[in-house]
Amino acid sequence: LINRDIGFHRIKGLDELDSSFGVIVLHGYYPLGWSSKGYEWVEPLRTLSKQKVPVWLYRYDWTACYKNSVDSLYTHLDKFVNEKDYLDSLWIIGHSFGGLVASLFSEKWDKDLPVTVHSIAAPLQKLSRSKSGCDDLDRDTYFINENINYLQWRTVHSEDGAFKKLDYDPQEVKIKNGKTILLPKKWNNGRLGHNKSIQFVAKILSD
Repeated sequence: LINRDIGFHRIKGLDELDSSFGVIVLHGYYPLGWSSKGYEWVEPLRTLSKQKVPVWLYRYDWTACYKNSVDSLYTHLDKFVNEKDYLDSLWIIGHSFGGLVASLFSEKWDKDLPVTVHSIAAPLQKLSRSKSGCDDLDRDTYFINENINYLQWRTVHSEDGAFKKLDYDPQEVKIKNGKTILLPKKWNNGRLGHNKSIQFVAKILSD
């Protein structure tokens, strides 16, 4: 799936009983040479399949500027929901950089279809992309659109392998018209870190 073109890709092989509601997942950023792209989603997708609803992965260009990724998601989703008029609601679950894209999208989405956004372990405060010719991110507050049900799932800074070396927690922002949930330090007798946070949230959402 990660190697496919930009856009939505249906996860096949699921036992679907209800197609009026669907789930869209957004992957994170993968450094050059990263060998296990998308592997962190295998178990969460298996867990999410228990809801027996259609699931799509939204493949975007993680090397692009975050503003372009947000605009791309908005444009693609607008077309997507018009084509699939049987949908009456959607969840968008974004992890890491995908959680940032989903959060910025939550400030823009102004269409009628209700959307619930779950942003997991996302660097919402600061992000440097100047080497790629992009504007740096520097935010302290997000203003979520009124037709979005928004939840930020924040890892414990010291337990998150992607963030713990930073002298600040890039997840610390104010969410207006949304909710922030702090994840536990430990889960299943182990550290609840950056990638495992997807598994934890998927289980909570599917129980």
